Amino acid sequence: MSYFDFDALHIEDRKMNETKQLSLQLAGTQASLLIVGDAGVGKTSLARYVYTKSRSPRLYVLECKNAGGFDFSRVDGGTLLIEDLDCASAVTQAELMKLAERTDGTRPRFISTSRRDIRAMVKQEQFRQDLFYKVAVVHLEIPRLEDRTADFQNIVAFILEVSQIMHGKQGLVLSADAYARLHGWNWPGNIRELENVIERSVVLAKNSTIGPESIQFEAVADEMAVDFAPGMSLSEVEKRLILQTLELTAQNRTRAAQMLGISIRTLRNKLNEYKEGVV
Repeated sequence: MSYFDFDALHIEDRKMNETKQLSLQLAGTQASLLIVGDAGVGKTSLARYVYTKSRSPRLYVLECKNAGGFDFSRVDGGTLLIEDLDCASAVTQAELMKLAERTDGTRPRFISTSRRDIRAMVKQEQFRQDLFYKVAVVHLEIPRLEDRTADFQNIVAFILEVSQIMHGKQGLVLSADAYARLHGWNWPGNIRELENVIERSVVLAKNSTIGPESIQFEAVADEMAVDFAPGMSLSEVEKRLILQTLELTAQNRTRAAQMLGISIRTLRNKLNEYKEGVV
């Protein structure tokens, strides 16, 4: 649902707070911004936040994954939000370069989002260098949700409140076990995934307390069934089984160790080996 309000949310994470403050500093300028981060961290939300804090009279949105129907000729100044710049085709890049080179006062301000490192793409000749210099004057980076531990509780509370408003409910609270289940997950889909999980729990809630049974993650059982192949070493099979069992238990090490039939100490030692690159 991506409704994030950066003014309403209290941010404690140092890196995210620096990104927010820099975005506010740049909002009133015409500097082209490139917002980078993993899928689901809130790049588009931040881009729209910058726009709302600017003096720009209008907003155009270009989705590079589906740019075929976009009419570049109708862009008349304002701000152009370019979603998934790293997915821009050669044709789209050429059209963007034409916009960047306008001298008749209709050149828009560019605010772009990207999951990939555009600089690396330039080096690999997958992205135009001249366009990169036009659309990426300043970089803003949004950290992954699992790295924003100081903000997690505030983000959960914010999403829970907004989800209730959206679905006409009120007074819902998370039980301690439900919150622990949320906190124990590694959130590969970042805030977008967290929004999905909490919204589902609000919709399915039968009383004022949301229990752990209402916290449902996407199943990984199908992935586990196809992720092994003949010829793999036993140590590699063991590693994959351990990591996938952790996913299945929402990173609950105690439960994972029980399912694997090993001690929590053995599991901890195995995970330390994987961090050190030992298989």
